[in-house]
Amino acid sequence: MELTILASLVVSTFFTALGAFSHTTKRAIGFLALQAASIGFVELVYCLLELITGLHMEALISFLAVFIEWFTSAAVSPLIIYWGMIKTENISEKPLVNNKKALASIVTLTVLWLIFGSLFSNLLPKRLDILPLTALMLLFSSFLIVYRKDPLKILVGLNMAENSLYPLIAESPISLVPFILGLMVFVNIVGVFVVMEAYREYGTILLSKWRVG
Repeated sequence: MELTILASLVVSTFFTALGAFSHTTKRAIGFLALQAASIGFVELVYCLLELITGLHMEALISFLAVFIEWFTSAAVSPLIIYWGMIKTENISEKPLVNNKKALASIVTLTVLWLIFGSLFSNLLPKRLDILPLTALMLLFSSFLIVYRKDPLKILVGLNMAENSLYPLIAESPISLVPFILGLMVFVNIVGVFVVMEAYREYGTILLSKWRVG
């Protein structure tokens, strides 16, 4: 694995973990944007350099596809969820563990995961050497999906989980890009719409309160 790609994945994993332990909806959305921006940045720069040095149509198409995917994940999807928060409320939930324990857990789990990943990396095909960090991002994303009562944070977790798969599907045919992006944007819009309707009816977006109303 190239050093730049490894650094990008480590940074995006760190942002994913911070998002998983965020107190507020607004902060979780911010870490979603940072995770998406960092995870696709290296690929975006590579495509830009290839476009500048090659100046051919195939390089232009590749750059546009990567840029649209990067911009949608890092800006459009977070803004959709942020709009939902503006229209409802910025929920502050007590995290599973306090800040010091959360930071220690993030560092310890990441280091252990990297150690075990490096030990078993020789057993994986070269194109799958990013699997340990990808799996770690999926694990942190699942914390938001499973343990939160704020549906907007759950939506953030779904987006983070989808973003974490980007390194594995980066070599997919360009024709799949519009479908993947369109599906995620659609899920975000529908999710935000449902949350807004629930907020109008129950006066809160906390899932635990919806049954009471």
